[in-house]
Amino acid sequence: MENFWESVNLMIFVYALAAVISLAVAWIIKLLFGVIRLKEKRAAADSPAPDEASTEAEKSVAEGTT
Repeated sequence: MENFWESVNLMIFVYALAAVISLAVAWIIKLLFGVIRLKEKRAAADSPAPDEASTEAEKSVAEGTT
């Protein structure tokens, strides 16, 4: 009977270890996606915004008016 309980304890330990590793990997993946999203937001914020005057001038040139 001892061997049976030892195998059950081993099974529970392996299951718990797999759950911990799975949660750790999921957390790392979530963290990586968060860092990528943050870098994209920073890149968008650092890029120069187009001037309203230049945008209006481009529109008038595209329409053929001056």
